Amino acid sequence: MNHRKLVIRLALVLAWFLLGTLLFIFNRGHTLIVDNRDLQNQDIRAPDLITVSIDGGKSLEFFRGDRDRYNLGGVNHRIRIEFSDGTAPFEGTFKLPLKDDMYLLSIPRMIHGMEPFVEVFHTVRETRAPEEELPSADEPFFIE
Repeated sequence: MNHRKLVIRLALVLAWFLLGTLLFIFNRGHTLIVDNRDLQNQDIRAPDLITVSIDGGKSLEFFRGDRDRYNLGGVNHRIRIEFSDGTAPFEGTFKLPLKDDMYLLSIPRMIHGMEPFVEVFHTVRETRAPEEELPSADEPFFIE
């Protein structure tokens, strides 16, 4: 095989590998749960009614105590929070690490400058007792 062809093929393989790595890093999908709940241990109240937009996308309204989910791609994100009480809008940036799939962003922590306002969100698996999973003798197996 010609030395020149070998170098070109290796360069193409390396270019494909680098392209795949860059696409993974910049388009890695995450689920972000935006939380507008009061902070109990710091006695900080969440805003009453806000509108949140991430990366210039769809705006969602949050009342105090609400949570909602955004599906995001990439690492760096911009957030814009508009308040219903006439307070100037809050704009900020945050990063989501590549490691985990689901994160929780606390609006009260973010607007008060408390770190960390983004943390990993773990779902808790419900466990059931074995007797809860089996139907009793009185219950039919199929609903008619």
